[in-house]
Amino acid sequence: MRGRDLTGQTFGRLTALEPTEKRTSGYILWLCQCQCGNKKLASVNHLMQGSVKSCGCLVKEKQWTKEEVIQLRHLVEFTGDEEIARRLGRTPDSVRGQRNMLGLKLGNPQNKQWSQVELNLLEALIKQEKTNEEIAIYMNRSQSAIKQVKYALGYREFTVRQWSEQELEQLKELSKENSVGEIAQILNRDWTTVNRKCKALNITTQSKKIPMRDFTAEENNYIIKVSRYMTNEQIGEKLDRTEGSIKAHKSRLRKKGVVIAPYSRSKVRTSG
Repeated sequence: MRGRDLTGQTFGRLTALEPTEKRTSGYILWLCQCQCGNKKLASVNHLMQGSVKSCGCLVKEKQWTKEEVIQLRHLVEFTGDEEIARRLGRTPDSVRGQRNMLGLKLGNPQNKQWSQVELNLLEALIKQEKTNEEIAIYMNRSQSAIKQVKYALGYREFTVRQWSEQELEQLKELSKENSVGEIAQILNRDWTTVNRKCKALNITTQSKKIPMRDFTAEENNYIIKVSRYMTNEQIGEKLDRTEGSIKAHKSRLRKKGVVIAPYSRSKVRTSG
């Protein structure tokens, strides 16, 4: 048979087995074995030029899945291309190309970039089963930031575990005199988990029986003054309020036209 003998030669993932009687544009089609186990017909010129390197599996592997794109959208908020590539098992160039195609920019002006050391520390604390509140205090971050990064890193089921019959009985008894936060601390559960379980069982906690007290003018002035360099959690501790109530009150004030500066870690409070 005329033409170049490619028997046994490897082109990418394809190994040429034998020529066939088929032609395309005047070139012989060779039967090739792919590393994945599939077989494919490829022309001599395509094999020699390197335009065909697999049965198609290589292209599928390079394509980004929906889950990878979702994780990429979260990770760009907190870290760089190299760290994203390491976590997704891709090259930095692949991450950069996909990010540019989606119009995603690294970092968010409202979020400080997370260094590799911080991400490793966060994962270590997660493995130690620390709560979001404990991690936030230890790392000097807001609980909201901790939750966002945990979600980006794939830790979505960290606090989820089955409720035992004994815990459910405790929950019902504790709800008579305690708030959701207090119950969560007693049962060593996440606040969100306790709150959801109370809603599912139609249990009203003590905090819901007590109407929320209004914010005084002094408290309003304090919130406006310190919001730039204190988190909602820190403000809540100073005013003996919950983080959620501070966040909700800020929203109400903004709707009324009150200017409240967003929290910025770069703003350092001066002494005195």
